[in-house]
Amino acid sequence: MSTPSKTSETSVPTRQPKPAEIAARAYQIFQERGCQPGHEMDDWLQAEYELIQLPIRKLAELKPPKAAKKRSIIEIVRAALY
Repeated sequence: MSTPSKTSETSVPTRQPKPAEIAARAYQIFQERGCQPGHEMDDWLQAEYELIQLPIRKLAELKPPKAAKKRSIIEIVRAALY
């Protein structure tokens, strides 16, 4: 029986990038650095980090939702009754 993973209320779920996505970004980093060998692990880890952080950056760019009109408890009960 599997147990659900524990997440804190403040944590943001992250999408795990696919190995092919990481490899493609690592290759871009390799090319941007002038195709110098010997930094394969650095490139891979940098690519993985960037791809994991990407959704969080996109969330940070979103505008906050509009606040709902505040209603009194009396208005809420009346709306529920009628």
